[in-house]
Amino acid sequence: MRGAGTADLTADFKRHAAEKFKFNAREAMTTCSLTKTPLYITGTKTNTNTNEIVSDLHGHLYHKEAAVQALLKRRQQQRSDAAVGTIGPQVRRLNDLYDVRFFREQNDGNKSNCGDNTPSCPITGKALTGNIPSILLVVSGKSDGSPNVVSESALKQLSPEELQEEYGCIERKVRLAPPPLLLESIKDQVRKEHEKDEEERKAKKAGKKKNKRKRDGRDNKNKKRSSDSNSKKATEEIKSTSSKNIIGSNAMPTSSSSSVGQEVQSRVNSAIQQNAILSSLFTNKTSSSKISEKEKKDNLFAR
Repeated sequence: MRGAGTADLTADFKRHAAEKFKFNAREAMTTCSLTKTPLYITGTKTNTNTNEIVSDLHGHLYHKEAAVQALLKRRQQQRSDAAVGTIGPQVRRLNDLYDVRFFREQNDGNKSNCGDNTPSCPITGKALTGNIPSILLVVSGKSDGSPNVVSESALKQLSPEELQEEYGCIERKVRLAPPPLLLESIKDQVRKEHEKDEEERKAKKAGKKKNKRKRDGRDNKNKKRSSDSNSKKATEEIKSTSSKNIIGSNAMPTSSSSSVGQEVQSRVNSAIQQNAILSSLFTNKTSSSKISEKEKKDNLFAR
């Protein structure tokens, strides 16, 4: 039959699935997940590049510079509505990256593995090349720069008090380079944590807005009260000024009429004194008795 022998069998599907989920633990522990370049160089006598290795919550290892560049690139792409960068969504910001400091024992020249300073567990001394589970200890606060990657078996040998005394207050433990099945459960856990953080952030933001509205409402009430108080004071001042003006305007004519009357009276008195006829008419009886009736008549019809 034409094409016989070319169809995939059940065993082939299983083989393809195994190849698809094939996991190289050593590669995951020694190469950058972004650039696929070595995280450190074995065979050297110094801890080259060990201070520049970081990990995310999924246990992926990166060169710190490459991870920072990927975050910047993703931000620029999101602003331009382009595709998301290569780094995963589990890394939202720099705070989601944790420094990885391997313990690398310095070998002397007399040993056969001269210069081979492969990362190892500082407690058990086992090599951390992916063959055994490696745990990153994330401590709270500022780190003293000491190694913070140990083997999983070392955690079983030490009590929590001894771990805290040795490494400080441990905030969380990250499984480095986990196998695919374990990675899926870790992703689900991280996703739930991020959703919870997002809900708390939104609730906190809503609370701030609510408090701001309350403060604005109180400020507006205080402003309105102040405005009403100022308006009331201004009204009282206007009323007071108006009453003073009214009183002043009523008082002025009285004073003016009094002065005019006094002036007229003084002029009349002066005229009487200067005119003998008028003076004789407006004098008292004592003075008038001294003048005879004939003189009065003569004075009255003198003109």
